[in-house]
Amino acid sequence: MRPVETVVKLSGWFSDEGCAAAKLAADEVMPNGTVCVKKCLDEGAPAVFVDPKARAMYRVKDYPEVRNDVGFYIELTGVIDAKAKTISVRSTKQLGEVAQMCARPPKKN
Repeated sequence: MRPVETVVKLSGWFSDEGCAAAKLAADEVMPNGTVCVKKCLDEGAPAVFVDPKARAMYRVKDYPEVRNDVGFYIELTGVIDAKAKTISVRSTKQLGEVAQMCARPPKKN
């Protein structure tokens, strides 16, 4: 018997797994730079969706257009597999550009 899927609606942003994991581990729940994320995705890094409310990230499944939504705050509808920490994306809506934060330390004066 197949388990019933629960469709959820979340707000957050897309990132690459490495950058998002580092920010979450440092308790800095904020978007990464768009250029950096796209570069990492192009190099094969897994895409993730960051849910700032839950302070969690989910590896993205079934959404080849993820790169087009990088750099935007997103309202996402999808199905979460909590055990695998993945999300199957059903739809997205761009709500506006995210304030981007680079992983580089600030320059000292």
